[in-house]
Amino acid sequence: MFEQCKWIWGSTQAKPDEYMDFKLSFNAQAGKKYALHLSCDTDYALYSEGKLVSFGQYGDYPDYKVYDTVSLDGVVREGENELILTVYYMGVDTQTYIKKPAGVIFQVTEDEQAILCSSEAIPSRVTPGYVPYQEIQITVQLGYSCLYDANLEAAPFNAGSFPVDGLSKNLYPRPVKKLELADRPMATVVQSGGYYAYKGDVEKLSQYMDRAGLVVRTDEPVKVLGAGEQVTVRSLPGEDGVYAILDMGTETAGFLDMDFTVDAPCDVMIGWGEHLLDGRCRTSIRNFVMTYKAKAGRNQFMHPFRRLGCKYVQVFIAADSATLDYVGVRETFYPLNVKQYASGNLLRDRICDVAVNTLRQCMHEHYEDCPWREQALYTMDSRNQMLCGYYAFGETAFPRASLNLVSHGMREDGLLSICYPSGLDVPIPSFSLAYFIQMWEYLVYSKDADFLREKYPFLQKLMGTFLRRQREDGLINDFNEKPEYWNFYEWTKGMIGLETMNQTGFMVIPAPLNAMLSVALQKLANIAEALEMNGDAAQYRGEAARINGALAKAFYNPETKLFESFDCRNQGDYSVLTNSLCVLCGAADSVDTSVILKVMVDNGPADTGLMVRSSTLSMNAFRFDALLKVDQEKYGPMIIAEIDRIYMDMLQKDATSFWETALGAADFEGAGSLCHGWSALPLYYYEILKA
Repeated sequence: MFEQCKWIWGSTQAKPDEYMDFKLSFNAQAGKKYALHLSCDTDYALYSEGKLVSFGQYGDYPDYKVYDTVSLDGVVREGENELILTVYYMGVDTQTYIKKPAGVIFQVTEDEQAILCSSEAIPSRVTPGYVPYQEIQITVQLGYSCLYDANLEAAPFNAGSFPVDGLSKNLYPRPVKKLELADRPMATVVQSGGYYAYKGDVEKLSQYMDRAGLVVRTDEPVKVLGAGEQVTVRSLPGEDGVYAILDMGTETAGFLDMDFTVDAPCDVMIGWGEHLLDGRCRTSIRNFVMTYKAKAGRNQFMHPFRRLGCKYVQVFIAADSATLDYVGVRETFYPLNVKQYASGNLLRDRICDVAVNTLRQCMHEHYEDCPWREQALYTMDSRNQMLCGYYAFGETAFPRASLNLVSHGMREDGLLSICYPSGLDVPIPSFSLAYFIQMWEYLVYSKDADFLREKYPFLQKLMGTFLRRQREDGLINDFNEKPEYWNFYEWTKGMIGLETMNQTGFMVIPAPLNAMLSVALQKLANIAEALEMNGDAAQYRGEAARINGALAKAFYNPETKLFESFDCRNQGDYSVLTNSLCVLCGAADSVDTSVILKVMVDNGPADTGLMVRSSTLSMNAFRFDALLKVDQEKYGPMIIAEIDRIYMDMLQKDATSFWETALGAADFEGAGSLCHGWSALPLYYYEILKA
């Protein structure tokens, strides 16, 4: 495929944050099957007669470019057809995208035979409406927002396009299903009125929204948009415009969709967020804002190049009045069959429903940690997501695709990058070890030995990165040779690892990293056995046993009867995660675990009188698994009761998806995510413990 096609662009010198249109004209015959095969950098939307047909380039790598196949059934008609392919070029590295040359390659097929191929003959133009080169960064993970001007007239198409070098024609088919676009959901106007614009200088646009003076019209009746209702908001003399805040009813990931009317051209700002704890969306905690220049009359706009993750949308319209027919988010969802969890326990059934929504809002082209702030694929986060998804959805194609994407993210130093794909890299060594756990669990649930056999040399190479660092006793140091290494273990003080970043040469022997290495070796040994590589399996198990013995000798304190976390920093530094990992890997098999079990059950100091750092939601899987390894019958009911308690607390605070940490929005200096895939763990533990 694509043998006769060329990578093309609408200019000879692409710049970051640029939009281009390409006109695809062809003749169709009755009774024939038509399809469009395409790949681009960075993203695309396909239109027919102004209607969105398809969208969404799969996130890929320079050496792993992915193409889509879009069925044109119901789109083309007999005779002449014209499709508009709009391509957006980001052009800067982020934590979810690797910069590549701008370009698009495509072919239209008739009964699987190419009838139109991308070439210099394809008409192109600058996309009307989108104002390029604004480079309004939302977050370092997401990249750019947009500015759209509805007053701009469309330029005519140029006669052709320009060839592009530097993009591979060795393309791979999309490994997962295409996303689907849901109908408009109901959007409730929960607050509206006039606003006073902030007149000072700001560093980012979203601060205007956070600092504007809001005047609430309390006499306005509640309106629900999307069901035929509309709301007209009017300002009073002296006010700078009108605003409205809309509640989507549940955490939703999808495209901004607006339909409103104003009397004259005006500026519009759109913000989004997961809560209204400040009386409005907390837009400036990062830069959650889009800008739109409205034309006089009716404005209809949907932005298919940026997925918003939120529960609330707010609009500031610099006009005396505005009539809103709709403002909200159209969900983009990965099609799945959801297994209904029905225990008869209303609390647990509700927890599972919300956990499923949490997972679904964090699954698009690949797994995402959260839909609001990052939309990034991490190994540690996606390990929890996969484990829950095996039970909730019963499918393995999506985890396979994400695991394959991770395998393209090995750095020159042999570690995995932080996200996949990622052009801005802060590698977390412990997350590289989580990949072995994911791969073993994928094999258990999928029985897909062929994939593991394909990736086995890669797994051996990745493990070699760690084994080459071993000292005589088998233990390894933190990764501190380069300033970008992030020795993260847990979102608790002392375990975050930020204090050692940029301190090259400051070497520490960490118990949690070594315990993770032991666990990873045992999972790799399991994989080797499944692939009938018994010699390798014996070697990996031997290394794990050596590490376990060294951990017990170096880190177990017989006076406190706990494992310390580090060998030369903060003596007496204890954490639940460290002790859980030491139980899980077997390092605690030869020691008195009475105090360890107490702090694991209590998730803190218990009655030890010591400072023991608790485990957060992300790492509870290791704590729970360690307790179940010791005695499932004894600790299973305790785990279920704790899950009931923690997740009921979130539900009582109106959670429609589960949070990054138990602190919710207050964590991370006000940037705590209220939808995080790793927190869907009840789906797994309720199932295996038959709650």
